[in-house]
Amino acid sequence: MDEPLKSKKFTKLGAPLFLLVVCVLAYGLLIPSLGFYWDDLPYALIYQRFGPEGYPAFVASDRPHSAWVFMGLTWLLGEQPLGYHIFGLLLYWLCAVLFWWLLRLIWPDHKKEALWAALLFAIYPGFLGQPKTIIYNHHFSAMLLYLFSLIGTVKAVQAPSKEGSKQSTWLWHIPAVLATALSQFTIEYYIGWEAVRIVIVWILLSRRPISQEERVGGSLLNLIPYWLASLGFVVWRVLIFRFPTYKPFGGEETSIISLNWWGDIFSQVIDAVFVVWGRAMPNLSNQDYSQPFWLAYLFLTLFSTGLVFLLLYLFAGRSQDLSHDEGHPHPKQRFGLPALLLAVIGIAFAGWPFWLVDLQLSIVGHFYSRFTLAFIPWVALLVAAGLHFLDRIPFRFTKVITTGLVALLVGGSVGWHFWNANFYRNQWSDVQQYFQQVVQRAPGLEPGTILLINDLQSLSLYQDDSLTALLNWIYAPENHTQDLDYAVFYLSVRLGREFPALETGHPIEKDFRSLHLSSSTDNFLVVYHEPPGCVRFLDPSLPDRLPLELPDAILAAVPLSNLDLIITGQDSPASPPAGLFDLPVTESWCLYYQEAELAAQQGDWARVAEIAHLAYARDDQANEVTEHFVFIEGYLHVGEVETAFALSQRARDSRDGLIDGKICGIWRGVAGERDLNPYFDQLCPGF
Repeated sequence: MDEPLKSKKFTKLGAPLFLLVVCVLAYGLLIPSLGFYWDDLPYALIYQRFGPEGYPAFVASDRPHSAWVFMGLTWLLGEQPLGYHIFGLLLYWLCAVLFWWLLRLIWPDHKKEALWAALLFAIYPGFLGQPKTIIYNHHFSAMLLYLFSLIGTVKAVQAPSKEGSKQSTWLWHIPAVLATALSQFTIEYYIGWEAVRIVIVWILLSRRPISQEERVGGSLLNLIPYWLASLGFVVWRVLIFRFPTYKPFGGEETSIISLNWWGDIFSQVIDAVFVVWGRAMPNLSNQDYSQPFWLAYLFLTLFSTGLVFLLLYLFAGRSQDLSHDEGHPHPKQRFGLPALLLAVIGIAFAGWPFWLVDLQLSIVGHFYSRFTLAFIPWVALLVAAGLHFLDRIPFRFTKVITTGLVALLVGGSVGWHFWNANFYRNQWSDVQQYFQQVVQRAPGLEPGTILLINDLQSLSLYQDDSLTALLNWIYAPENHTQDLDYAVFYLSVRLGREFPALETGHPIEKDFRSLHLSSSTDNFLVVYHEPPGCVRFLDPSLPDRLPLELPDAILAAVPLSNLDLIITGQDSPASPPAGLFDLPVTESWCLYYQEAELAAQQGDWARVAEIAHLAYARDDQANEVTEHFVFIEGYLHVGEVETAFALSQRARDSRDGLIDGKICGIWRGVAGERDLNPYFDQLCPGF
């Protein structure tokens, strides 16, 4: 095989493999320990209840034409998270490959710049949602379709035509138009890319030796089919389907003339285009995670940077650009300014599907970072164009500098995504531990039960709708109807919406897409959790056992907490879905605590004392002082007064006497059953 053929083969196969290696390093290393997040759980519940056939009704309220993605994915991948994470990685990698292919078609003589842009596309550090696997596979599918449609447009414009026939052109235009329409009707995120298509067509036609009038006419001829498809979508979306969720300008049409509104948009663009690359700088502090993880992160960052530099050097040696802009024998195929124009137009129009309904892009919020998806290709191209201009400076070490900059950006961003994935991994572990405790404390729940909970900062990747899906999956796995048996409500979110006040007797009717809950405020179980403390089911009849420093809002809700909704005598207690939860149930203080609380509710004080002996034999013990109280009461009931006294003294000393009243209240509550003197008098003199 001669050298040119080897070089060509390396370019066609080596670049996609290069991109795959980078994607695996950035997104794949922690995949086995990731789970479901945010809207993943409701979408997974739909499959668990109805199979793929449940999605048309579930998505009908906001994106009715997106059901095909979820139906296909769940039919292929089932209920387990692992397959979705692998598929999401491969899907995003394919998007990076298509973007690379698109740039190679537009600028065939600039292989290096195309690879730079594709690498930056693959690791763009502004999007934080890659591990939200079910829901964002939907977004990646639509992105893949749109990138294919742009490739189809390029191939159609470049296709040689038979004399008097446009067959070869339309053989590309037809699937490209269909892909555009399918992408837009699936999700509207990328409709702003139609402005990019105009620039692409103009760049391609500007290389032909034709008049300005012919160029304009040719552009219109190639673009009108896509405009018609997009117009059809806009008419359907605005005039027929309208705005069932988000309203234009947030309902304030005058916002668009506000300088503050435009200033916010400008700030968002600056963040998404420039500020975001600061994340490629290594984090030299291990304050967020353990030192072993921090060292692994630093090693991965350095390893990825070195690997990318080496592979780019190898790629440059095998695949030299045929020329630069001005020195090329065909100067109309220059890269710098056209690429810069394409990138700027892409960035300028990418955000309008969100800004027009007053949604704000954020590179720091895991929820709102999803809007950066529409910016990723054009930000990557902008950086590649800047590096191209730098690469043209006649300096001995210019190529080393540009290669090094790309390697630093890619390697640092790989480390950033590893750091981000670890945040997701920890939250999946936290949500499993949360529900392990819930199941241990409440082996069964009466239908209609609503867990009224405090805001869980430790579970910031989950809305209460996400937790509602998981609660129903755990406690009602045999329910295959549209009716929800249970719900989780964040008190701060639902008060004033689903129920008007913290009073009994208020009916609750909640629709969640195609699912429905019927209940009332009589069916509240108030649950409080503040790590590292245990999950607490609050009992208004036991005020002395309530956690210290309860938020005022939760304290006001405690009188509505109905522990009779817990079914304590379950022959077949609820359990987390097999295969979904990968965190083994191991002995821990909090699981012993939950078991003791359940036994206390059943009046089995001998069991409470038995559990106490096991719990206090552990190294890890109570993280919140009132967690001792159920064990103190258990010891008192079974007559182990000395042990109860010693434990009470230890608990009281840990809070410098601030809980004397609570401890003495527990002792006094048992005093009628047993003679607690002289311990009671010594512990609570004058009480």
